[in-house]
Formats: sequence, C-alpha cells, structure tokens
Amino acid sequence: MSAMEVANGFSISGLLDASAQTANRFPVKEIPLDDISEHPGNVAYSMDEEGIVRLAESIERDGLTDLPLVRRLQGGGFQMISGHRRMAAFKLLAQQGPSYSKLPCRVIADISDEQALVLLHTANFFTRALTVTERAAATKALGIQVEQMRATDPTVAGMRTEDVKARIVEEMTGRKVSGKTIKREEALADKVAKLIPEWREVADSGELSAKAIDALEKSGEATQRSAFDKWAESPRTKAATTELVASMTASEPAADKRLVSASAALSRTFPRTLTRQIPRQSTASRSWPARPRMRSQGSPMPMGLGRTRHIRIVASNSLRITTQ
Repeated sequence: MSAMEVANGFSISGLLDASAQTANRFPVKEIPLDDISEHPGNVAYSMDEEGIVRLAESIERDGLTDLPLVRRLQGGGFQMISGHRRMAAFKLLAQQGPSYSKLPCRVIADISDEQALVLLHTANFFTRALTVTERAAATKALGIQVEQMRATDPTVAGMRTEDVKARIVEEMTGRKVSGKTIKREEALADKVAKLIPEWREVADSGELSAKAIDALEKSGEATQRSAFDKWAESPRTKAATTELVASMTASEPAADKRLVSASAALSRTFPRTLTRQIPRQSTASRSWPARPRMRSQGSPMPMGLGRTRHIRIVASNSLRITTQ
C-alpha cells in the first residue's frame, strides 16, 4: 500500500468519508503499552511533562477522543506513528491501575520506513499545537519525500520544493497549507536556531514576533543576553516585547550602505585577476616612453591615467565616508 493510499484513507477527510472504509482498512486494536515502541523521528517534537500530565487528566476525565495511529512491524510488535503524547499519558495513568495498560489504536500494515516517517510528520502538522521549530522540522523532514516524488511523479516537475511539501501535507491530512507559509516558517525556524537558548524557548512558546526574531538573529550574543535580561524583569505582551527588542538591538549600527558601495567599486577597480597578470617587475617602475615597446611585445600595460583618477576618487570618497 502506498503512502498516498494510506493518506487517502486516514486523512481527516477520509475519516469522515464512509466510502473510504477506514474502519476496515485501519482496524482498531487494543495494544499493550509494552508492545508499542516510539518512532525515532518523534525526537523533533516536545514531550513536556506538564503537558503530558494535563493530557492524562483530560483522558481520565473525557476519555480518549482521538485514536493514535501505529504500524505493525514485521519482526513483531508495533511502532507509534501519531500519538506519542497520548501513549505517554496512558503510561502515566497505568501507574494508577491496570485499566490503562492497553492503548486503543488504529493499525496500519505494510508501509515502509519512509512512508511511516512522512505520516508521522504530516499527522503532527495539524493534530498538535506545534512550536515554530517543530512545524519547520515537520516540513523539512519531507525533503526526502519531495526528491522521491520528483524522480517518479512528472506532475511535480517545475514545482517549487515548498509547493510540493504543501501538496504532500494536503494529501496526508486533508488540510490545506500554502507553500509560501512553509517556506516562511522554515526560514523563521532557521533564525530561531541562531538565538541564545533563553530566547529560543521564548520564541517556541509563541511570545516572540517574526520581527523580534529577525532583529535578535542579526544581533550578537551579548546584545541578545542584555535584551533577555531586560525582558525577564517583568511580563510583556508580544507587541511590547517587539518594541523592547527593537530598542535594544538598534544600538548595533548596520553597515553604512555608502561604504559598502564604495568597497564594491574598489573591488571592481582592483580585480583579483589583475595581480596575477602583472609580472614580477612592476610595470609602474618602467619609463612611460617604453609603452610602445611594451605594447609590441605583448606585455601588460600600466594602468591608464583615467582609471587611476577614478581610483583616487573612489578611495577618497571611501575615506570621507568612514570619517563622517
């Protein structure tokens, strides 16, 4: 059974569609907790103890409203695909009594390791409240699936990677997400990864705006720590945090655009290849009357007067910029 066939039956829309015969294709089975192993790909997602405790209390009060999804392993036993937190909550409840020693799950058979990994990430994309980092990890993990699709599916030819990922997510979950959103979230997660640990935790809690993350990522560690120490003094709204970060990172001046432009002009005027073309004997030491002889011999010519004047102007402007 292909991953797409699994997705068609197990997607949210598939579960609501009686014709998909989900109950027959993915039967429910009560499985002893000891017979279910965790999927190694789930390390990308948080398993905070407080959240597990709250989930256990909810299950004890309201029951298990969403069934986990497991796959049957060829060597025996089962592997969790979607439902690691629910399994952890059941293990917590099982300490109180044997009634929670078995976990009701939907079971999939005959899917590969790659297909299971895709299902894990796409299922988590909508069934859990993910942090910025977790959502990006989920879509980045689909990169292997994208390459496989490019090799076998001509309909994705010419499609951007983020659009192919969006298509996979929709096929697996029945929910739409845009490629632009995926690309933006992955780029934002890359910036979060460059923050100091304290700010990373704040970002993953949803208390940092994209603007604040961008400003902090461009700042040095010392500035980030100073901003965090100030922020930690008293609770702030996300908007107030953005203003604080902007005020404390503004002290680091950006590179002067005029200086950057002058530097680029100098680089164009003095290309690196020029130094390789000039022989050991500097042409500047040769007399100017020797120019016709040098030309006839095919030797490199000294730099023209007009170009020399241009260098003086650019260098002078550069120096003037640095002293302002």
